[in-house]
Amino acid sequence: MSIELKNFNNKISIALLLLILNNYLFLSVGIFNIILKINLLFFFFFIAYFYTKHFKNNLILKIYFILILLISLGTPAEGWDLRSLYLFHAKRIFFDESIYSVADNYAVFSHNDYPLLFHSFSASFAFLSGYWHEIFPKTAYSFVYLPPLIFLSTNIPNKKNIVFLSLVIFFIGSHLYDGGIDGAVALYFITSAYCFFKIFFSKNNETDTPYLNFTAFLMCLTLSLIKNEGFVLLILIFLITIFIKLTEKDLGEHFKRLFTLSLSLVPFIIWKVFCYKNGIVNTDFTFALLNENLIDRLSLLNNYKLFFEYLIISNEKSIIALLIFAVSFYLNFYKRLFYFTSLLYLSYLALLLIVYFSTPYEFTYHLETSAHRVLESLTLLLGFFALYNFNIKGLKETS
Repeated sequence: MSIELKNFNNKISIALLLLILNNYLFLSVGIFNIILKINLLFFFFFIAYFYTKHFKNNLILKIYFILILLISLGTPAEGWDLRSLYLFHAKRIFFDESIYSVADNYAVFSHNDYPLLFHSFSASFAFLSGYWHEIFPKTAYSFVYLPPLIFLSTNIPNKKNIVFLSLVIFFIGSHLYDGGIDGAVALYFITSAYCFFKIFFSKNNETDTPYLNFTAFLMCLTLSLIKNEGFVLLILIFLITIFIKLTEKDLGEHFKRLFTLSLSLVPFIIWKVFCYKNGIVNTDFTFALLNENLIDRLSLLNNYKLFFEYLIISNEKSIIALLIFAVSFYLNFYKRLFYFTSLLYLSYLALLLIVYFSTPYEFTYHLETSAHRVLESLTLLLGFFALYNFNIKGLKETS
């Protein structure tokens, strides 16, 4: 892909991210008038511009995404998470005309402590149409996949784009069109991780660096405001990067960039302060549960068996992701990438073990109802970086 096309795609990705974040900012300060609608219209304009300016550029992605939108528009809003959590919050924002109405902590089951970035974006679709219905706001959760898809497909050779998109569809599946945001967490996670790897562990073209740094900041900011898990994954990316840089003894050279990127955590922290002041807590995981459940469950070997069975052994996607990753690095062992990806995978897996062993719910029930969702971040991480490793091997062979 030419530098001109690459820069064009990067600018489109940045523009879409800024408009999603702008939407959240406008709603945060109580703007529900024509400005909010204009912001969303600009979002649609940039998508249309992406499709028409260079029509054959990223053609496979464009076709895939149109099909995803058609499926999203043609299917009803189903599932507990979508109806009782995501669209429920979007509906409250629309009718209450405020993202702060969660301060009453109504319907505790709906996770009022979760950030509202994507739910406010969904609500803006209803503000644009002027009334509430479920289908149009549901498609907002599909549109948010587009910025990272454009960015990542730009950095993958055209011949491998169909492989990349196939991996996304295979590992994320129906969440691309059914309103599920765990797939979005996974996609923004690997995009943020990719940006960190490019910035801190590989040599970049000088023309890429400004876009890369700014894109990384926006991706991190967005990731932290999707769900609590997004913030945790972002913290892991920072910690793994710092750990590797400490072992390489060059952390000081990158401190300024790390500090700048760490500012992306501030909005999430502000949101949590708001929740704390209003007595809004996460009912699925608290530090009190560490004492109540974690210690007892750690002593039972059957719990480990169940944990690894649900997350790895009996999950075909997890097995396939591990096999792809193993084959990729067997054929081309890129040490830095292998350690970076492996540490992210293992550290998140360890955190999941702590969360599941601390759950207030029945252990097997919690695994059955949520393991397939949290796995998306792990499997897509392995699949994407396996493909990226093949890409590095191809660059070496052609250089």
